[in-house]
Amino acid sequence: MEIGYCSKCNVPLRGEHCDVCNSKSVQLKFHNMGDIRPASSFEIGVLMQLIPYREVKNYFRTHLILLSKQPGLDYRKDVFLDGYKIGTMEFIYDLRWRWKFTPTGKGAALFHALSNGAAFKLQSSGHLKGKRIAHEIQGDWEIFTAGSCVGVAVHTEKGTKVKDIFCHPVKTKRKNSIGDAVSANRVFLEKIEQEAVKKIKRAKANYVAFSGGKDSEVALYLASKAGVKKAIYANTGLEFPESVRFAYQFAEYLNIELIEVRPRYDFWKAVKENGIPTKDSRWCTKFLKLEQLKKFNGIMVDGTRRYESFGRMTKGSKGTLGNLQIIYPIIDWLALDIWLYINWKNLPHNLLYDIGYERIGCYLCPSMLTAEFHNMRRTHPELFKTWYTYLRKQGYSNDEIMNGVWRWHKMPAKLMEIHKS
Repeated sequence: MEIGYCSKCNVPLRGEHCDVCNSKSVQLKFHNMGDIRPASSFEIGVLMQLIPYREVKNYFRTHLILLSKQPGLDYRKDVFLDGYKIGTMEFIYDLRWRWKFTPTGKGAALFHALSNGAAFKLQSSGHLKGKRIAHEIQGDWEIFTAGSCVGVAVHTEKGTKVKDIFCHPVKTKRKNSIGDAVSANRVFLEKIEQEAVKKIKRAKANYVAFSGGKDSEVALYLASKAGVKKAIYANTGLEFPESVRFAYQFAEYLNIELIEVRPRYDFWKAVKENGIPTKDSRWCTKFLKLEQLKKFNGIMVDGTRRYESFGRMTKGSKGTLGNLQIIYPIIDWLALDIWLYINWKNLPHNLLYDIGYERIGCYLCPSMLTAEFHNMRRTHPELFKTWYTYLRKQGYSNDEIMNGVWRWHKMPAKLMEIHKS
């Protein structure tokens, strides 16, 4: 998959031209399921901790960093800066769960240009990528030079090898920000806004499904522009407090009537009958949310996007739920579009995004990333303790809980390997 990029203004583009300098966009390629977006303040902080060069950290502070999802066991993102991939950040299991960043060859070349931070010189010539070298590195990776080339060497079980190398000069680029990206994409943003509002008006929608997340926030804002005055908030009773507050505050901000619905039965009673919800048995979604929505009649706007997950890639523009007809006016938006739009309209957003959460849902959701589950112990210790204590009473060990064994009826092979280790 790809988006555009303006090399002159140093910002991502969603249209064919930059609205600031009128330059034609060049390609920025990423994984087909990448759903590229700006890095959060939390993610930038993690990057700062993983990269040892002060000059690089200072550069990060004045430049827009983009992240694109990669397939992996847990959190795994390609990191883009100045219009190209500089590395991959991930949450991995290596005797323990931890954050890791690995530069690309071009990323290493940028770091070297900024800090002159090569750890060693390599005298070998010829094809180097993938070659094993007689050098013991400190940490996960080190930057080296080989003539006019700059590369990155990584530690493996069989010794040190060259992960990647880049043999062209890398120059720094002008400062940029999310505000600069908004200015460069005004025409595109106006276009997708008009298209979405038209869809909602044409459908004569009555309600908006509002969860307090960024996508449903944008859907609600667009629906309010189309004249919709009611939103439905399915409060599962397991929401993060930030989500509950934001749902009410944003509805009030838009002068929207917020209709809160709750499950007929308490989750803690239901879990005794149905078992712990897992990725491959998410009975909780139907029980806690969908059943409560079925009592409504009419047309409902939903903020689902196809790039959120593999399961939504084939989703159409309409659906049904009981007596509700559902429309998805932002189904084709990228996460980048969502954040550009939020910044364009200067809208508030759920603060969970700023403290390490990518998915806004129940605090004990099995679909939460392991990185987010571990983060919850830091940000919401009481909520973490509630679910952790319950899982221990169900017979799970500390390692099984922290390694995510409870999330599956049938564990994937990679998770089984982690558990055995």
